[in-house]
Amino acid sequence: MRIFSTLCLALITVTAVSQAPMRGVAAENIDRSANACSDFDAYANGAWRAAHPMPAIQTVWAVRTVTQDETRARLRVIAEEDAAKASTLAKGSPGRLTGDFYGACMDQGKVNALGLKPVEGELKRIDGIKDAKGLSAEIIRLQEMAIDAPVRLQSTQDLHDPKQVIAELNLGGLGLPDRDYYLREEPRFKDARDKYLEYMSTIFTLAGAKDVDAASAVAAVMKIETALAQARLSRVALRDPKVQDNPMTFASLKALAPHFDWDAEFKLLGVTTTGHMNVSQPKQVAAFDTLIGETSIGNWKLYLRWQLLNVSARYLSTPFEEARFGFYDTTLTGAKEQRPRWQRCVIATDGNLGEALGHEYVDRYLPPEAKARARTMAVNIVNELKISIESRDWMTAPTKAKALEKVDALTIKVGYPDKWKDYSGVSVEHGAYLENVMSARRYAVRDDLGQIGKPVDHGRWGMTPPTMNAYYDPSMNEVVVPAGYLQPPGFDPQGLDAINYGAVGVSIGHEISHGVDDEGAQFAADGRLEKWWTDADYKQFEARTGCTTKQYDGYFVEPGLHLQGKLVTGEALGDLGGVNLAFRAYERSRVGKGPEPTVDGFTPEQQFFLAEGQWRGALARPEWLRVSTSTDPHPPGKFRVLGPLSNMPEFERAFSCKAGDAMVRPESERCVLW
Repeated sequence: MRIFSTLCLALITVTAVSQAPMRGVAAENIDRSANACSDFDAYANGAWRAAHPMPAIQTVWAVRTVTQDETRARLRVIAEEDAAKASTLAKGSPGRLTGDFYGACMDQGKVNALGLKPVEGELKRIDGIKDAKGLSAEIIRLQEMAIDAPVRLQSTQDLHDPKQVIAELNLGGLGLPDRDYYLREEPRFKDARDKYLEYMSTIFTLAGAKDVDAASAVAAVMKIETALAQARLSRVALRDPKVQDNPMTFASLKALAPHFDWDAEFKLLGVTTTGHMNVSQPKQVAAFDTLIGETSIGNWKLYLRWQLLNVSARYLSTPFEEARFGFYDTTLTGAKEQRPRWQRCVIATDGNLGEALGHEYVDRYLPPEAKARARTMAVNIVNELKISIESRDWMTAPTKAKALEKVDALTIKVGYPDKWKDYSGVSVEHGAYLENVMSARRYAVRDDLGQIGKPVDHGRWGMTPPTMNAYYDPSMNEVVVPAGYLQPPGFDPQGLDAINYGAVGVSIGHEISHGVDDEGAQFAADGRLEKWWTDADYKQFEARTGCTTKQYDGYFVEPGLHLQGKLVTGEALGDLGGVNLAFRAYERSRVGKGPEPTVDGFTPEQQFFLAEGQWRGALARPEWLRVSTSTDPHPPGKFRVLGPLSNMPEFERAFSCKAGDAMVRPESERCVLW
C-alpha cells in the first residue's frame, strides 16, 4: 500500500533529463499562416485541424481527445485480456469482474436476443403499483439502481462540520439537459422539447405501447418533468454553495413533504434519521410533494416506466440504444455516428468498475517517475499561489493569513488511491449486460450511502485512475490528478518542463485555483462553508471575479448566442489562475538551471503557451455549443485559450503582440486575480 500524506510546500525542483534531440511542442500542428496575436487557438492548432477533420463519432475535437481515445485503446487491451481468461479467475476478483462485464457488453448478439427481457420484471412491478405507498416503494427501489425518479438520497460532507458525513436529498428525474429546456420558448429549446417528445414516443413504442398509448404516456411524463423543472433553481444560482446549504431534521423533511413515505425511504436505504441532513432545494422537494398529491397513480406509473426505460436504453438491444443515441448524442450534441462497440464497452466498464480496471492500468502505464514529477510540479504551483497571495495589495493581513492557512492545508493526490475499492458485492455474469450494470449501480449506491453517519474517508476518489481529467473538492480541500492525465503530449516525465507546465501543469494550476475562485473562496481550510474574508477584502475579490464574468459574457458561440458569464466564472477563473501560476512556477523552477532550449524556432516561453493552446484548444459541433451555453460551467475550448492568455503580459511579450491585437486586452480591462 502506498501511503499518501499531506503535501509539503517546500519548493521542489527537478533536474531535466538530457535528451538528444529534445522534442518540443508539436510544431507540425501550428498554422504559421495564422496570426498568434489575433487568434492563438487557430495558430496553435490550425494545421492539426486541417489534417485531422473531426470524426463522425466526436462532438468535441482536440489533441487531448485523441489522447483520451488512446487511453481507451489501452483499457481495451486490459479488458479483452481479462475477458479471455475470466473463467480461470476467482469469482469476484477484479479481473473476473472486469472481464465478464466487458465480455457481456461486447456480446451484442445476446443483448439483442434478450430485447426488453432484462427490464420486464421491473416494468411489471411498476405496473402493479396501486397506491401512494406502492409508489413510494418503487421510487425507493429505483433509487437503489441509481435511477432518480425523481428522488436521490446521497452522502455529503457536512458543510458546518466537514469531518462528518451526512445525508443529502436532491431531486433529479429530468430527461432534458436543464430547466431552461422545459421553460423557455427560444427555437433551440422548443426544438429540443419536440425532439424529446418524439424520442419518448419511440421508446414507449419499442416497449410495447400503441401509438395512442404512447402519446398519452409522453404527455403525462412531460407534465411531471415540467413541474419539477419549474421548481428547480437555475444552474447559475446553484453555483453558490450557500443556496444549497439547507440543514434540516428528519421531522422537518416529513413536514415539508408529507405525501412521500420518508420512513420507508430511510429505512430501506439504511440511512440514519438522527441528527440532521441537507436538502439542497427545498422548493423543489415541496413541488414534488404537491405532485404526489395531485398526480394520478396511473401517470406516476408512466413516469417511473419512462425513467427506467430511459436509463436502461443504452444497455438494451440495438433499437433502444440507437433511439437514445439519436436524441442525446445526435440531436442535442451533434454526433453523426455511434462510437464503436468496444469503446462504448470500455467506457461502461471504467464507469462502473473503474478502480478494478484502473488498478491494472496504473501498473502498466504510470511509471514512478511520472507520478514523482507531477507531484513536484503541483508543489511548485501551490507555492506560487502562496507567493501570489502574499503579494496581493488588495488583501489585508488577516485575510491573507486565512488564505495561506487554506493553501497550507491543501492535499494533492496523484495517480491512484492508496486503498482500492472492494467490488466483491457486485454480481457480474458473462451473458447479462444490463443486470451487470444494475448490480454495479446498486453497489455504488450502497457504497455511497454507507458513508453517512461516519467520519469523512479522505482516501476516497471521485474519479477513476484512467480518467484523463482532474478535479478540486472544496469540502475536502484537495486536488486529485488521476493517472490517465499523466501521459504525452500533455505530460512527459522525460520531456521539457515548458510543455509539462504549459499543458497538464496549467490544468493542475486550474484545479488549485478553484480553492480560491468565486465558489472555493467561500470554504475555509478545513472544508467548512465559512466566510473567512473581511468585508472590504471580499468586495475587492468580487470586483476581480466580476471582471472575468464580464469578459466571458462577451464571447459568442454563434450570432446571438453568447456564454453565460456567471455560469462559467468559476472555471474561467481556474483557467486564468492556472496559466498564471503554472507559468510563474515554470520560470521559478528554472532558477539555477538556466533556460531550456529553443526548439523548432520557439523559445521556452513560446513552448509553454503553445503547450497550453494545444492542450486546451478544441473545436465543438454547433449542437454541443448550444447545449453547453446553458449547462456547462466550463467555457468551450477555444475560449479557454483566448480568454486567459489575452489577459497576460507574459504572453504578449512572448509573441511580440501589441496593443490593439485581439489577444491583447486593453490594460484597463485586463482581469487579474492570482
